[in-house]
Amino acid sequence: MNWRYIYIGSVVVLSYVLFLSWNAEKEIKQEFAEASFIEQNKSEELLPSGETVGFVQIQNEKLDVLVSPSSGKIWQARLKEHTYLNNKESQGVRVFGFDPLSGFKFYLNSGFVSEGDGFDVVEVTPSSISLVSLDGKISKSISLKEGDYELMIKDSWVGEVPADVPTPYVAMYRTDGRALDARDNFFENSSYTGVAFNTPDEPYANTRLRSIDERVEYFQRGGWVAFIQKYFMAAIITPSDRVQTLIALPPSGGSDTYVMGAISRETKVNEIISGVEHKIFLGPKVRSDLISRAPDLELTIDMGWFWFLAQPLMMLLSMINAFVGNWGVSILLLTVIVKLLLWPISAKGFSSMAKMRAAQPKLKDIQERYKDDRAKLGTEMMALYKKEGINPAGGCFPLFLQMPVFIAFFFCLRESVELRHESFFFWIQDLSAPDPFFILPVVFAALMYLTQQLNPQPPGMDPTQAQIMKFMPVMIAVIFVIMPAGLVLYSVANSAISLIQQRTMYKKYGASVYGSSSDGSGGGG
Repeated sequence: MNWRYIYIGSVVVLSYVLFLSWNAEKEIKQEFAEASFIEQNKSEELLPSGETVGFVQIQNEKLDVLVSPSSGKIWQARLKEHTYLNNKESQGVRVFGFDPLSGFKFYLNSGFVSEGDGFDVVEVTPSSISLVSLDGKISKSISLKEGDYELMIKDSWVGEVPADVPTPYVAMYRTDGRALDARDNFFENSSYTGVAFNTPDEPYANTRLRSIDERVEYFQRGGWVAFIQKYFMAAIITPSDRVQTLIALPPSGGSDTYVMGAISRETKVNEIISGVEHKIFLGPKVRSDLISRAPDLELTIDMGWFWFLAQPLMMLLSMINAFVGNWGVSILLLTVIVKLLLWPISAKGFSSMAKMRAAQPKLKDIQERYKDDRAKLGTEMMALYKKEGINPAGGCFPLFLQMPVFIAFFFCLRESVELRHESFFFWIQDLSAPDPFFILPVVFAALMYLTQQLNPQPPGMDPTQAQIMKFMPVMIAVIFVIMPAGLVLYSVANSAISLIQQRTMYKKYGASVYGSSSDGSGGGG
């Protein structure tokens, strides 16, 4: 036993525990500070532009929105059902919002290009607000759809339309930086954050804010432009018959703000008078919901290289959860189903490994006899493999089968907002966050170690490589410390089932199990 490695590992784990504790305290303080600022400034909102106005709050069952009545801008939008922290007292996650300390801002505005010098409030209801411009030319209404994440804006021209017909627009304005209310950990911030477009040529085209150094535009009918973060998004969804330019603009004129939106083209006078409508989606990235809202909007959920596996896995996981009502149990049941489907193929790999294990005494005898004759050694070993029906590479088949499924599971669970703040049992209160007590990573390491003991060492393996392989369970466990508990739970269940399957095949072919005889005596068989 190398105590040096144990010491280093203990220091790493302890440091991570202290970091998690400090970070959780920081998040609580951050939310408290933001909540206090909002509460103190409900009557006097200090906007980045320097204007001081009163907030107007509109809300429905899903959204809590703050509107500036002087500018008509939407300065904040909270998702009421998706709390920032994993407790009932926490406020909802902000999609739009601003941080008065750092200067970060993310807001939405609409209207007519080069028009609008301020507004007066005409009418306010619990879920809507109506405004009129100070010069009386423009009216604006902002309303929330009942029980939905949809926000509707209608900009209308009041009175006679000038010969130079004004151009309608809707746009999101955002400074660079981490999304508001995102958890401060590696896994949370590893997902794509940036702008995405839907175009006729590219159903999903994306680019990060910092990569936008010149005007990006798509002239087309319909489509959408969205700003995506890990679990949530803000999307401008345009009608399929509207001619427009989808744009993304870099900061200009000393500003630090990026612009993403849609500029309407070929707008008729009667349309401007009756009102140009803009549909805004502010909510979680739930695939079944996004599919129904706009074509290709579900592509904003990054399912990775093996999306063709991840998507049906997520659909099946959701179906299972609809019956059992626990996402952790659903992950376990889905793991069992996948293992059963793959069993006929993986059994061939396990049987080859079992035969290899059973033939170990004969292999060692051949190695001793021909250790000085590499050519004869190879010939005799291949003859033994043929006689015993052993495929030396057969043990790789289960791994090759599992890797695409594991990667698909990784992206599926990484991007699934359904698992956010969902508990399993006991200490696992958030399947999207790492195991707080590292129990699942340790269990996985133990299962991986037991599996290693079952697998015979390939003949002629380099001693250094063999030592690295022995240390692999510890290295994987350290990686799993920062992985979401849902993914580690799948890995634990998958490893446990594989271990049982492998032990069963070993006994079937009379191979020793952890040094035991085929009848189970003398060891841990």
